Amino acid sequence: MVPVARRNLFAEKGRFAISVAGVAFAVLLIMTVLALYRGWSRTGQIFQEMPGQLWVVQQGTSDPFHSVSLLERADLERVASVSGVQTVVPVLSRQMSLGATGSEESVRLMALDASAGLPVTPEVRDRFLPDRGTIIIESILSRQSGLHEGDRAEFGDLSLTVADVRPAGSEVLSQFAFVNFEDAKRIFGVGGIVTYGMVVVSEDAGVPAVAAAIADQNPRLKVYTDEEFATSIRKEIDESFIPVIAILVAIGFVVGAAVVGLTIYTATIERTREFGVMKAVGGSAGFLYRIVLSQSAILTAAGFVAGLLGSLVVADLAARAVPEFATDFQARDIAAVGTAALVMAVIASLVPARRVNSIDPAIVFRA
Repeated sequence: MVPVARRNLFAEKGRFAISVAGVAFAVLLIMTVLALYRGWSRTGQIFQEMPGQLWVVQQGTSDPFHSVSLLERADLERVASVSGVQTVVPVLSRQMSLGATGSEESVRLMALDASAGLPVTPEVRDRFLPDRGTIIIESILSRQSGLHEGDRAEFGDLSLTVADVRPAGSEVLSQFAFVNFEDAKRIFGVGGIVTYGMVVVSEDAGVPAVAAAIADQNPRLKVYTDEEFATSIRKEIDESFIPVIAILVAIGFVVGAAVVGLTIYTATIERTREFGVMKAVGGSAGFLYRIVLSQSAILTAAGFVAGLLGSLVVADLAARAVPEFATDFQARDIAAVGTAALVMAVIASLVPARRVNSIDPAIVFRA
């Protein structure tokens, strides 16, 4: 079956190449869109990577990007008295304009007050706690602004030295940069006001119970777990992005199925007499259908491999041109697209298979 199917497909190498390209384009579209969604859906993950398990904000704050939270230090001191709370770290955060190399870039500055008893590991220090007069940025912001390690970033009358450029993280909607807490107070011009309180929960305490106790103690405060805080940022992406992704994936699936179906149908029509001979010598309908299905599988498999490799190349080139083009190719998505391609091959075989089964063996005896 496979040699016959392969011979039918390769009889017209140019058409086979064009058909593979069509399937590859469909796979490339589906894979790139899914990887782009995965990359963007990591937004907010930085709040789960910091050492606190709970985030205390002003009541009414929906998420870090679309609302403002202002807390007094007295509020955080009350939170620190709740049973199960190891420490409450004051956090300053605000969207700012960063001056660099004659241009300005928007960046979300964050600063943690390590003096509040924050458990400091080497990883936490290197990533979130720069020395005074320095700033830690990520590679996406570095490419956007042209800033590199040792360069100066300007915030009004304060100039900070880039201490480290870290690999691209999970944030796409807004780039995060970390500064020293004392520098942040000067940049923001605040005194006893902070943005958030990051709560480190004791190891022997339950996070949900501590969160409920904090909320009951002070109705002016709203308490998020680190996962809830991150999810509040991703909510907008999920609500606006998923419908678009569903449409694009559906379009890609239909295009791929149409390309495979048209190619196999044409190959079947052109070899009507050959299939007639097979039926005349006793070839069963199942045997002939397996030939058609083999043709679809070969074509779809070639297109899938080409499309997957193409999507990796396109994602890399796009990220070089547009730093915000963040993609994440996950094994489960590749497996899902491979399964969809298999379904696409089966569906595309239905019409050609019906054509084969309807062939009259007597056709071989006609002039």
